Amino acid sequence: GVAALPRRLRDLATAVAAGTGLAALSYLVMTRPIPDSISRFFLERALPEGGGANVVNVIIVDFRGFDTLGEISVLAVVAITVYALLRRFRPARESVEPPPQQRAQSPREAEDDLRVPAAIIRVMFPAIVVLAAFLLLRGHNLPGGGFVAGITLVIAVILQYMAAGTRRTEAQLGLRPLRWMGSGLLLAAATGAGSWLLAHPFLTSHTPKVVLPVLGEMQLPSAFLFDVGVAAVVFGASGLILIALAHQSLRK
Repeated sequence: GVAALPRRLRDLATAVAAGTGLAALSYLVMTRPIPDSISRFFLERALPEGGGANVVNVIIVDFRGFDTLGEISVLAVVAITVYALLRRFRPARESVEPPPQQRAQSPREAEDDLRVPAAIIRVMFPAIVVLAAFLLLRGHNLPGGGFVAGITLVIAVILQYMAAGTRRTEAQLGLRPLRWMGSGLLLAAATGAGSWLLAHPFLTSHTPKVVLPVLGEMQLPSAFLFDVGVAAVVFGASGLILIALAHQSLRK
C-alpha cells in the first residue's frame, strides 16, 4: 500500500546505488593496465618448462610442488585427527533414531524404497571413476588435476553410502583410506626424490617429448606422478573422514 511506498523507494535507491558502485568499481579495475607481477613468469614458463598449458596445475605440481607436498601432508594429518576424535564419539540418541515415518516401515520395505536409486548409482559408479581418471589425465593441460580427481572419486563413494548404507558399501568396496594416503604421500615424495638421481634439486620436474602411436608427439612431465600422489591422498583423506562420519549412524 501507500505506507510501504517509502520503504520500497529506499530499497530501490539502495539497490541502484550498490549496483552503480559495483559497476564503476569493476570498470576501474578492468580498464587499468595490468601491473607487471610474478604471474607473467608463470604464464610464460608453464608450457616450455612445466610441460603443461594449465598454468594453475603446473604451479601446484611443479613450480610450487614443495608447498603442495606440505599441504597434502597436512591434509592426511587432519583426516587422521578427525577420525581419532570421532572414533569413540557417541551421538545423541535423538540424532540417530529414524523419523516416525521410517519407524512405521519394516526393514524390507525400507530396502525396497532404495532399490531404484541403488541400481542407478551402481551404474553411475564406474562412470564417475572413469571421469575422475579423465580429469587426472588432462589436468596438466586442461581444467582438472589431482585434487579434482580425488574429490570426484569421493563423490562416487558418497553416493554408494547414500544408496547402499555403511556396512554394505564398505563390504563391497573394501575402502582402505590409510593405504591410499600412505601410497599417495610415498609416491609424491618419491617423485621429488627421483630428481636427486640426476643431480637436480628436490622435486625438479622433467618433461620429455615422446611419440606415441595414434596420439603422436606428447609431453610426459614427471610431475604427473606427483599429481597421481596428490589424487590418492585427497581420496584417502576424504574417505577416512567420510568413514568416521558414516560410522556415527551405527552407534547407539
